[in-house]
Amino acid sequence: MDNPKRGHEKFSGSTFRAYLDGLDAMGLRAVVRLMVPPHVQGMMDTPPVPTVWMESDALPLIFDAVMKLQGLEGMRALGYAATSGTTGRFLKPLMQMMLNKHGRSPASLFANMSSLYRSFFQGLEFKYTPEGARSGMLQIRSNSAMGASSWAAWEGSLRLLFEECGVTTGVISPSHVSEEGRVATMRVRW
Repeated sequence: MDNPKRGHEKFSGSTFRAYLDGLDAMGLRAVVRLMVPPHVQGMMDTPPVPTVWMESDALPLIFDAVMKLQGLEGMRALGYAATSGTTGRFLKPLMQMMLNKHGRSPASLFANMSSLYRSFFQGLEFKYTPEGARSGMLQIRSNSAMGASSWAAWEGSLRLLFEECGVTTGVISPSHVSEEGRVATMRVRW
C-alpha cells in the first residue's frame, strides 16, 4: 500500500464501474482481480449499482495492484481510461455547458471542478488558482488520506479537460502531496 494511513474513499458506484472499464481497456482486470482481497474481488465480479454511494477501500486496493504492475504512469493511464470512457459520457455535456457559460478554456473547467465531479466523488474540495492566461495551480483536498496511486489517477483523468477544449499541449505536473495524503497540488498549463 502506498500510504498506510490512507482511509476509505467515498465514490459513486458509477465511478467504481468506470475504473473496472478502464482496467478492461488496459487488459488488466483479470490480473488485478488476483491481486486484491476477496471483498474487492466480489465487488469486481458484481459491481455496485451506479447510483449508490460507497465508502470503501476497494478503489485504493485496485490502484495499489495497478501501481505494482505499471507504476505511476500506469495509474495515470487508468485514470484517463476510466474518465474518457464511461465517466466521460456524463462529464462531456457538463463540460460543454461550463465552456459555453464561462469561455472555451481549460481554466473554465479547472475553476469549476466541484460542479463537474460532485456526481462521482464526495469529500473532495477543488481550488483552482490561475497563474496566467494559460496556467494555474489546482489543489484537491480530500476528507481522508489518499495514496500516491489515487492522486496519479486524478492526474490522468484531468487530461480529459484539456481534450474537451481541443488542447493538445496540456500538461499536468505530478502531484505535490501534503497534509498526510489529504491534499494534492498540481500545476496545469497549456
